[in-house]
Amino acid sequence: MDIADWEKRYEEAVFNVKEHIGNVQGVFVAYNSNVDAMKHIRVDEIKKLVSIIGYKNLRERIIEYPREIKDPTDFMARLFIAMRDGKAAEVPTYTTDLHEWLMDNLVFDSARMGGQAGIMSNLLVNLGVKNVITYVPWLSREQAEYFIDSPHLKHPVIEDGKLILKHPKEAFDPEQKPKINWIIEFSKGMRFSCAGEDFEVPRDNRLIVSSRPNWLRIDMGNDMYEQLDEIREDIDGAILAGYQMIKEEYEDGTTYVDYVKKAVNVIERLKGCNPQMRIHVEFTSIQNKVIRKALLTEIVKKHVTSLGLDTVEVANALNVLGYEELAYSVINKGEDSVVSLYEGAVKLLKELELQRVHIHSLGYYICVVSKDHPLDANIQREALLFASALAATQATLGSVTNIDDISVGLGVPVYDQGYDDLLELEKYLVRRGICSSEDFEDGCISAEGHGLVIVPSKVVKDPVATVGIGDAISAGAFIALLARMPKINIC
Repeated sequence: MDIADWEKRYEEAVFNVKEHIGNVQGVFVAYNSNVDAMKHIRVDEIKKLVSIIGYKNLRERIIEYPREIKDPTDFMARLFIAMRDGKAAEVPTYTTDLHEWLMDNLVFDSARMGGQAGIMSNLLVNLGVKNVITYVPWLSREQAEYFIDSPHLKHPVIEDGKLILKHPKEAFDPEQKPKINWIIEFSKGMRFSCAGEDFEVPRDNRLIVSSRPNWLRIDMGNDMYEQLDEIREDIDGAILAGYQMIKEEYEDGTTYVDYVKKAVNVIERLKGCNPQMRIHVEFTSIQNKVIRKALLTEIVKKHVTSLGLDTVEVANALNVLGYEELAYSVINKGEDSVVSLYEGAVKLLKELELQRVHIHSLGYYICVVSKDHPLDANIQREALLFASALAATQATLGSVTNIDDISVGLGVPVYDQGYDDLLELEKYLVRRGICSSEDFEDGCISAEGHGLVIVPSKVVKDPVATVGIGDAISAGAFIALLARMPKINIC
């Protein structure tokens, strides 16, 4: 199938998803939401910041590769690393000092909704989902203002001992402080000399400085937990994100073990008498390997049906699961990287006992599906194509205000390099005897105990912004699948 044929498939997929999206009764989305301070950084601004902290200090810190940001030098080191590699990164900071330093020396361009759960909640409402129940443990007045005004968006609160649903702007805690992340975006083609090397930024991307103040908890009160079953009949599935906020140890003596257990309990409470409820976890960059492994082996494994990741996150996941060589191969820029990504997806599917692993990489999306997933490969492919068109819309416009905006994404051409990567994977699968070229023609094959769906994506050459594109991909694909799921009335 050539690129023109893929363009036709895109048109058909978007039409079909739009026809069925009204079937979704509701979605529960938690946990992470914050205010994003957006800054598109320029060369002269970077030079100014380097002059403040000192070239020698920066060079040493780049070599050290800080895993968290404790001071401005850590920040600049991770920014240079992200620009040099052209890869998105999210690095935590546990102090407010950096925010104050950035406000004094940089100042943001704009502020917007941030955090995977917050972004996806707004997006799903704009796509026409009639019941989006969002939950943010640290919902402040400032945060609530960034949720869109819609009667279809609600947040659970406890009043007079009972769980009720209100719009976030009526459900915030007036005493809660806001969580503010800095999103530093940089452009392809920027040139720098640093740490003894000259480099040119290979692609548009970003560094996220994730604020992790001591009061952050992935949690909910006992009274809300006990009554969570009251929303089960209002939802068909859940998207859960933000587990990167979990810490190994807390000042009150609790540890990650306590919060992992609570996270699992919430999932089990949501599923209740419907163990087949779709539960999707959105992975992200987690610097702490203990937390990364706990998320995968104790929260995701056996409790979740679907996992969403990008290329770097696949490598990170494989690394803590013991597949170090494959993890390295995934992030290698060689021509075999698509093959390694496929093999990595299969490892995750089987190791974590999932029904679906969805990976979005530059130029193509890979989805491996277990044999017991209730939807066929054609619907899986439509979901990926819809998600790609939605992401292209987000990249072009900066936001998606309604489902008809997706026509903008449809106008973005299929990415040539992504199409070529598909051909490389085809050669590998045919060579291994897993499928024939005819089997691979439409991007769907059945192989070695699982199904594979792979599509070339639409890539916007000059995106308005990169933040939220991955969230649009995962939320779009998940809701497209949820719209076609057979209804199960068990409760």
